[in-house]
Amino acid sequence: MTDYAADILATEECWMYLATATVGRIAIASPDGIDIFPVNFTVHDDRIYFRSAPGAKLERLTAQPDVTFEADGTGRARRWSVVIKGRAERLSDDDEIVRSGVARLETVSPSVKNNFVRITPRELSGRLLLRAE
Repeated sequence: MTDYAADILATEECWMYLATATVGRIAIASPDGIDIFPVNFTVHDDRIYFRSAPGAKLERLTAQPDVTFEADGTGRARRWSVVIKGRAERLSDDDEIVRSGVARLETVSPSVKNNFVRITPRELSGRLLLRAE
């Protein structure tokens, strides 16, 4: 088993790592518990943006906009994870949709995703794990 040393990421570092990822997970509370959905996302102005098709994810975040978002990644000798607690909102401002780049965001799912969502952070934290020498 490889040993790793953990470091806390500064806010700027969290955003730097998030900008390198394309897939994250959004956790949304529901009456039955917490549901986790994978999403392709982009970062703009210290916010997370993603597209969504109509369905459970969009219905749940509309009913319960307080969400948790997580993304992570690996490199040769490092692993990182960033967690955001914040508020998710469907976008209706066409200018923000264009500026953020979310309208051009490619998604893995073949479904049509014409709903655009922004997560505004309330809390941001990150960890970097470096392989111990």
